[in-house]
Amino acid sequence: MTDVQYKGDSKGDVEIAEVEHEKGLSGGTHGPVDIDDGYTQAEIRSTTRKVDRRLIPVLSLLYCISFIDRTNLSLARAANNQVMNKELDLLGGNNRYGLATLIFFVPYIIFEIPSQLGLRAFGARWWLGTACFLWGVVMMCFGFVTNWQGLVGLRAVLGLFECALFPGATYLISCWYPRRQMATRTTFFYVLSVVVCGLSATLAYGLSKLHGRGGYSGWRWIFIINGIMTMVIAVIGMIFIVDFPDRAKFLKPEEKELIETRIERDRGDAEYDPMTLRKFWSYVCDPKLWVFAYIFCTSGTSTYALSYFLPRILLQMGFKGFKSQILVAPPYAWVPIPAMATAILADKYHQRALAISLNSLQVIIGTCMYSKLGANHIAARYAGVFIAVGGSNANMPLAISWAQTAIRRQSKRGYTSAIVVAFGGISGIIAGTSFIEKEAASGYPTGINITLGMTGGSILCCFGLWVWFKLENRRADRAGKVLEEHPDFRYQT
Repeated sequence: MTDVQYKGDSKGDVEIAEVEHEKGLSGGTHGPVDIDDGYTQAEIRSTTRKVDRRLIPVLSLLYCISFIDRTNLSLARAANNQVMNKELDLLGGNNRYGLATLIFFVPYIIFEIPSQLGLRAFGARWWLGTACFLWGVVMMCFGFVTNWQGLVGLRAVLGLFECALFPGATYLISCWYPRRQMATRTTFFYVLSVVVCGLSATLAYGLSKLHGRGGYSGWRWIFIINGIMTMVIAVIGMIFIVDFPDRAKFLKPEEKELIETRIERDRGDAEYDPMTLRKFWSYVCDPKLWVFAYIFCTSGTSTYALSYFLPRILLQMGFKGFKSQILVAPPYAWVPIPAMATAILADKYHQRALAISLNSLQVIIGTCMYSKLGANHIAARYAGVFIAVGGSNANMPLAISWAQTAIRRQSKRGYTSAIVVAFGGISGIIAGTSFIEKEAASGYPTGINITLGMTGGSILCCFGLWVWFKLENRRADRAGKVLEEHPDFRYQT
């Protein structure tokens, strides 16, 4: 392949059921072989589509409700700001709302890696489905909380249960597909949920109109109804989530063999290897994983900032009342365009560093436009929101899928998913602390500057990885250096 795969050529489309001819690992001493060798185009297409239909939609549904639940706090507050502040005494003391926002990420970060061990031990269906059901119960409890301390405590428990889903879902996807399909599948999973999440502001606005029903404030109904929805979706997940390929029951034996054979030829890790302390420390000492985590963190900072503060940013732009909630949705409908375009660039044209850099440039341009740095006209500023939302959300799946293409071993995949997504939690803390409430009237200058600086750093990291991977691949080709403990492995750039 070329330096973005192993050695050889690649061609084909990037539809969800794509079939491509490309070379991969041979697992032996005779050089790379075609990962599709021995299977017809029809067999590959049929099996891939079968996996796509069972795996991607249900994971997207769970992540959609996960994202809605973690960001509903800002929507509930925007819907009944004065009522919620008064009932929970959020304005007394120092930044109680900010504390409630940030505390979610503490257990979310701490329990990322342990959650991956449970995923393998109990199976994806029960582990992810049960976690979703439990945080649904927590969401419903938000509707009955009576003080700000209870709000903070529930947010912490929510983070504990939600930490299982995103790294678990991306790890599961990486175990089902060859590397050349990871960006498009991970992006499709992520984008499908983000687009639906964009409608959450409209839903929250509608639920807030239940104000007074049953003696409950409108903001409480937002949590109660969403909690019930989450528990229903959790049951759907328990029924339809598919497990790892070696445990798959919905495939025929020959289909299961096809999946496992292609993955083994692609990267030589179709079989699960348990995590050990020695492996764990070797993964901790792998510098490229920390670089991927930083890239994910920069995208997450912009994503969380817009998720938590966009209603306030729109208010500051001049959109009043319900418009500041309703106009949150349209930018998220734009996300699939840059996301799928750059995913195709990453998978089909083997330009992963370029794809992430282009999205990062969108974040920089869009942030300058919607802030007070580069635009005064309200339409131009709102257009900047579209560009920033599109770029930041497009980079989230690209960053984690690129990390998954740069490693081998299933234990390392689980660790990588956990550590990269944990830095997504850190990005939530950065967004929550840098977008300071007292700076809202001036356009959050501290948060804007930090977002721009970190995103610029992400572009430099992409360039650094691109150079490093090319040099490492050249050493492997010319000097026989073994990468990722396999002589035929090559990094993708």
